[in-house]
Amino acid sequence: MTNVVKPVWIFPDGYMLFETFSFLTNEIQDFLISISEPVVRTKIIHEYVLTPYALYAAVTAGILNFEILNILEKISKNPLSKILKKMIKICTRLFGKLHLILYKSIYFIYSPNIKILSTILNDKKIGFFPLSIIFRGRFLKNFSFPNGLEKKN
Repeated sequence: MTNVVKPVWIFPDGYMLFETFSFLTNEIQDFLISISEPVVRTKIIHEYVLTPYALYAAVTAGILNFEILNILEKISKNPLSKILKKMIKICTRLFGKLHLILYKSIYFIYSPNIKILSTILNDKKIGFFPLSIIFRGRFLKNFSFPNGLEKKN
């Protein structure tokens, strides 16, 4: 895409201007809504801002940080600033690493990263609670309630 065709101006503070009269308007608009927060959406120009909360929502929806950066570089009229790239990487790196899943009244902790699971297992406050942690089909830890704290039915 040449700069004439690219429809988005992206500023170093995460503020974006989207020209809606370009091609692929619907796809680009859907992408910008999924990674940022709309500020103003008039007929010709839409304004968006990247925030940590919007990036969190994007990561939980399954969009990876390198995908965000790659698409923004493809649709931006100007090069992305180093500060903005770093902000996107920092915000998306920290999200979605640990999942608490409730299944049939039982809580499960899931993470694809063994280091994060071992941190949870070794935590003094969390380790006090009854946990069943499974990694790649193996039980890593199966707690029972400490003496005197059993559930009463």
